[in-house]
Amino acid sequence: MILGVPEMDASHRHLFHLLDAVALAVDARMLEAAQISVGEFLEAALLHLAGEEALFDRVAGQHDGARHVATHNEARRTFKRLHSAICDNSDLNEARTILDGLIPDMIIRLHQEDTALASALLN
Repeated sequence: MILGVPEMDASHRHLFHLLDAVALAVDARMLEAAQISVGEFLEAALLHLAGEEALFDRVAGQHDGARHVATHNEARRTFKRLHSAICDNSDLNEARTILDGLIPDMIIRLHQEDTALASALLN
């Protein structure tokens, strides 16, 4: 997901790398590796979302920050559900179900919001 805003692009690459590690560990049925990976992903994802939200002031009036925050809040809930499935419940089947919905659905919605934010930042 290349948006043309270097700090956002680098952060997205990092997040996808971490999410790939979670998915690989879940698919390999490696619980301990999945727990480590999902912890790293959750920490980075929460920091990323907060960092993006800090950019909203720079584009006030050019970007629907409220809608973007709502999408971020849904993402936070999903990321925490994934973390809980793996770390609290040791349930890799539930984690796979969450990942199956997260990757195509949530990522597309986040990409749409981030594209709008990047466009506002670049103008």
